[in-house]
Amino acid sequence: MIEKKLRQLSEDIAIPDTLKPEQVEQKLQHSKAGHQSRYARRFTTRLALGAACILLVAAVGNYLLASGILNHNSPDPAAGQNPGPQLDSSPPASVSQPPEGEAAPEGEVYETLRQKIALDLESSGDCLNYEKEYDLAEAVPEQSKAADTAGSTADSAQKSSSKEYSGTNLQVQNVDEGDVVKTDGTYIYTSATDALGSIVCIYKAEGKDTKKLTELTVDSMNISEMYIKDHFLVLVGSDWEKQSTSEKKKSSGAYTENNIQQENTLVLVYDITDKENPKQTFHKNQSGIYSNSRISGNYLYTYSVMTAESADKKDKPKCYIPSVGGSLVPEDRLVIPSGVSSHSYMVFTSLDIMGGTDFADTLSILGGDGICYVSEGNIYIASLTADYTKTTIRRFHYQDGKLTDNGEKTIRGKILNQFSMDEYEGKLRFVATTENSGRTKTSNGLYVLDEDMELLGKVDRLAKSERIYSARFMGDKAYFVTYRETDPVFLVDLSDPSTPVVKDKLKIPGFSEYLQSYGEGLMLGIGSNINKNWDTQIKLTMFDISSGTNIREMHTKLLEMDTYGLAGKNHKAILAAPGKNLIGFAAESYDKKGKQKITYRLYSYDKKKGFQKLATLSPKDMEMSSARGLYIGEHFYLADEDGMGGIYVYDLNTFKQLAKVIK
Repeated sequence: MIEKKLRQLSEDIAIPDTLKPEQVEQKLQHSKAGHQSRYARRFTTRLALGAACILLVAAVGNYLLASGILNHNSPDPAAGQNPGPQLDSSPPASVSQPPEGEAAPEGEVYETLRQKIALDLESSGDCLNYEKEYDLAEAVPEQSKAADTAGSTADSAQKSSSKEYSGTNLQVQNVDEGDVVKTDGTYIYTSATDALGSIVCIYKAEGKDTKKLTELTVDSMNISEMYIKDHFLVLVGSDWEKQSTSEKKKSSGAYTENNIQQENTLVLVYDITDKENPKQTFHKNQSGIYSNSRISGNYLYTYSVMTAESADKKDKPKCYIPSVGGSLVPEDRLVIPSGVSSHSYMVFTSLDIMGGTDFADTLSILGGDGICYVSEGNIYIASLTADYTKTTIRRFHYQDGKLTDNGEKTIRGKILNQFSMDEYEGKLRFVATTENSGRTKTSNGLYVLDEDMELLGKVDRLAKSERIYSARFMGDKAYFVTYRETDPVFLVDLSDPSTPVVKDKLKIPGFSEYLQSYGEGLMLGIGSNINKNWDTQIKLTMFDISSGTNIREMHTKLLEMDTYGLAGKNHKAILAAPGKNLIGFAAESYDKKGKQKITYRLYSYDKKKGFQKLATLSPKDMEMSSARGLYIGEHFYLADEDGMGGIYVYDLNTFKQLAKVIK
């Protein structure tokens, strides 16, 4: 009955011409056109190729909700994992489920998903998305709600015993982000891949006497990121041992064997009380390719993306239903958004790092990947829709390991990265670039959504024919950069969130790809300058934002020509410590003969003299993407396991090399 209804509904839907194969290919080619920098080209290509290709059946979701097959806001009974927590506010309790390898339990949601995914996989791969569109230009409610003007900016400096040290460069205070290098102020932890898996090294940071204590080998895993939480080491990444399922597929009238391999995300936890003898306390995987994670409180929240490869057989449910810890995600933890048809899932898990023996909670949503921003209470995923001109922002509430689907909004526009979003006093603020028809192809704006994800305030139609290149929210102020030929830096006052006001717009050459507070009244910009010959060079800018009503460029530093950095691609690769007056990052440069060189640059800032070069460190074979600079006490450490294979130690005052500790 369900299958018949689904197929009947799907036959009535025509594929728009703009989304036919030849049109999609044209969009991909267009996104690569034009002169861009080396890293801009890579980013554009990956973004275009990574967009989800989905065939949506518009009436299906509404039918499911109306028929009672799916309850979007269903209660949270037992998780059904083995062993698994009960998904309510009470402490987790074990719930049994059939052993690994047995047929999946029958259920209407499982069967509905199988049929929906089968329909999608049978399609030509074109993309449709009939979610409710939210026009950013619609009228704004007149009522006003005053906002608290207090704001805070996280400082990277932390205390460990009597030593001050630099931690990972975070967007949100108290929400930790994973990285390839971590420190707790006494030890330095590095990760790298090898032929069989990954290696984690633990170093005792003692200046010139720094030494390696432990080399931990993790087989069949590509570590994407790691965390240090108290005396626990947390590793997240891709599981090399893919799930294999043999299925028979009909081709040209004959049945042929098809071996399906599915990607899994692996989560490992080690007790490192004894640094020389780490003890594994947790080892489980979840369906899909690793996308992102955060630690808040004692809980790790991990987000992966599973793409179903087949839905032909009911007895092969793990081919089309995500699994966590070896068991299918329970039906009541599967969400099918209204009007969505897709063969990709967002898969979320939470884990109590301090003693969890199983995932505390799991939640899976039918839909694709997206940009992840995490506040102290919510996870936001901003996903491009099929035509690349709209974005769906989904909100998931988390608290003490409990995950809840908590609303969504589809907007007309594109969100650049996680710094384009910010939650303040329960309201989501974001900046977006909107593509328009007619002579003006793009415009930009800042928007505020209330607690119900409805539009509260906006200021838009800014910087026409330009795009947003960076953004930073600081309390009740927002700063964002657009670019075409000059670098307009906008200052928006959000003290009344229902009526954002542009207070200033500063135009300077080049553009900033990354913005960050740098002490009282200062904002650091790291980006690029491009001349008329399309030569690129890294640009450092210090802005005076002390007045709150205008922006002033105080100093600019241009590095040599043909230099590139990762400022706009990975903020965790940047060291910006105003307390130590230290700015550090890796840079790629080319000499006149085209020979590549990667160095680590260090600068300080003086309000009168501007940016002052402290050092250019040139370790052999350093990899720009994995190089990390950090300080502990009076020593500076440059770590890069994927490149040079070890740690260089320098005096923080003179930057004289004191030691080299190889892997």
